Amino acid sequence: MMLDGKTLDSLLIYFSAPGAVGIIIWFVMVLYLKHKWVPKLEDILDSGVRFYSLNMVLAGQGVLQYATVFSSRFYAKRFGMLEKRDCVPRHIQRWFIVAMWLLLISTTLFIGSGIVIYIYT
Repeated sequence: MMLDGKTLDSLLIYFSAPGAVGIIIWFVMVLYLKHKWVPKLEDILDSGVRFYSLNMVLAGQGVLQYATVFSSRFYAKRFGMLEKRDCVPRHIQRWFIVAMWLLLISTTLFIGSGIVIYIYT
């Protein structure tokens, strides 16, 4: 089944564009979290080891790891941060969880629309 031009435009407008904008917003959030909260979380959760605040790539990975620690008791226990995560205020935890979900949804929209366009054209 081939998609006509109008359907392709609709896919790009309603799925790819919001996905791309969401990914850009996620990068801005990671910059904010990297400078404001990641060093404080490294002190609390990683006993002062400064790994995720070194550069942007590692900050993105750190935001996602801390989000999994805050959103899942299993992963917090797995990473050895179950007791330490209670020392982090809830409003900070929510920032990291929102950043993780924003990236997941945006990436799904962006890549999913590309896959649909590739399959049906």
